[in-house]
Amino acid sequence: MENKNARVTERSLEQFSPATQNKFAGKDHTQKRPPKKHRARCYMMRTGIEGWTENDILRYCRLSSGRNYATELERLLDIQLERFVEKNPDGIGSHLRYRFARRADVMRVIHLVNSNAAAGGYRGLSRAEISDILILYPDAFTAA
Repeated sequence: MENKNARVTERSLEQFSPATQNKFAGKDHTQKRPPKKHRARCYMMRTGIEGWTENDILRYCRLSSGRNYATELERLLDIQLERFVEKNPDGIGSHLRYRFARRADVMRVIHLVNSNAAAGGYRGLSRAEISDILILYPDAFTAA
């Protein structure tokens, strides 16, 4: 008899939306998914002093136009990213590697990410995540 009731319960749950089903299951996934810019900015900060390329943003964030995300940060926050020209592995052409010039610039991006997350209703960076990011940026580092 218990099996029959379990099936009835499953069928009745199928009528509800997935968000409602998760609430019944004891899970609450009501937070929004972070937008593309949030994912790109978090990735950029987590690269540390090694920096990132447009291809890295494409590969790890699944976003095209990586150059646009870097340029937008410069315009919004009035910061200047360092750019390095790297030869392509095949020897044909080159691409740019970007990195934050100062730790203070990273702090500005962290504040932007968290304020946008609060306004947008999705999860920002926790204190532990911020600490992990700031460890990647010593107070004074020199260009490679």
